[in-house]
Amino acid sequence: MVLHGAALAVIVAGVAVNVVRPDAPVLGALADPSRWFDAAHLARADAYRAPRYMAALAALVVRLGIVLAVALTPLGHRLVGRLVDGIGPHRPARAAAGVVVVVLVAVDVALLPVAFWSGYLHEGAFGFRTQSMAGWARDWLVGHLPMWVIAATVTAAGYALVRRLPRSWPPVAGLFAAALVAIGVFAAPAVLEPLRFTFVPLQDAAVEQAVTRVVDAGATRVDNLLVADASRRTTKHNAYVSGLGATRRVVLYDTLVADRPADEVAVIVAHELGHDRNGDLSRGALLGGAGAAAGAYLLAWLARRRARRGRQRGQADPRGAAAALAAVLVLSTVTLPLQQALSRRSERAADAASLELTNDPDAYLRMHMSLARTNLSHPAPPTWVRLLWGSHPSVVERLTRGELSRSDRQGR
Repeated sequence: MVLHGAALAVIVAGVAVNVVRPDAPVLGALADPSRWFDAAHLARADAYRAPRYMAALAALVVRLGIVLAVALTPLGHRLVGRLVDGIGPHRPARAAAGVVVVVLVAVDVALLPVAFWSGYLHEGAFGFRTQSMAGWARDWLVGHLPMWVIAATVTAAGYALVRRLPRSWPPVAGLFAAALVAIGVFAAPAVLEPLRFTFVPLQDAAVEQAVTRVVDAGATRVDNLLVADASRRTTKHNAYVSGLGATRRVVLYDTLVADRPADEVAVIVAHELGHDRNGDLSRGALLGGAGAAAGAYLLAWLARRRARRGRQRGQADPRGAAAALAAVLVLSTVTLPLQQALSRRSERAADAASLELTNDPDAYLRMHMSLARTNLSHPAPPTWVRLLWGSHPSVVERLTRGELSRSDRQGR
């Protein structure tokens, strides 16, 4: 009962802190993108983005198709059975981890042509890519290898718990998974991010002065304001905040610092500080922990149901690992619209914070116009794209918010 109560508390806390998280007003009907962008830019943005949307959709369908085929078809059952027999069914943790990793690697290899076209050929065709094919291949491997290792470790630990705690494993696994989520958010800046970037402290004096004004306005501190060597890969502009506590950092792409004026870079830093002020990373970690804990109970229900129906030999049968992976993938796909809606909510609040901290709607408008043009962002993506992958407000929404802020400021 104590374990179930603790797991329930994690789930309730994760949901609660995201229900009451800060937000900014939704703006309602938005103007046509032609108000801000000429026809040539809109056509070029559509030519860049539309094929990427279709590639992402194809990748989603292929990923679901392969995993579901392995989990649900007779051929998939035979392949999983041979793999388990080869590793050893008397080693369920190792066999289950093997099944999960083999399926994930097979999916990623099957999607490699799509990834190569999207991340290398298409990026190069529009002048974004600055790295060689060998560099791109290294990035692909570095991006996927840690995920395979994490998936294998979590699967093996989960099956070990099932064997040792056949009745009480769901809350223990849920609490363990929730803790791993928090550890991952904390450790990512020190463990994962250095695999992709080299970081140096910000050294641009003008930007430092502009950022200092933003920090003073927000009565906060930025101990780690770093610049990443993104120009080795791309010409795009970006920034992000990551970490918790001692690992907290704001990272700017070197392309952004080099190409944009200090007041515009300060708008981006203010946006990231808005995330920090609103506790978005902590809220995200709690929500991820809640999802992990709830997922453990879902997988327990699935394993017991399959065992009762004779589809696997008990909860710890590694032949059920493919079905568990399929359940996780389907659940994460079905909840994509909710995940993106929560992300857009946090991004709207961070946009409002950047306007508040800089008190410079003109710089805000110039910055988001520049980002849209430099990155060829679609000013108003289709609804289905927004539902599946729209983690940020559209460019049109952001520009409308900036114009309203400028009007309010002029009216005061």
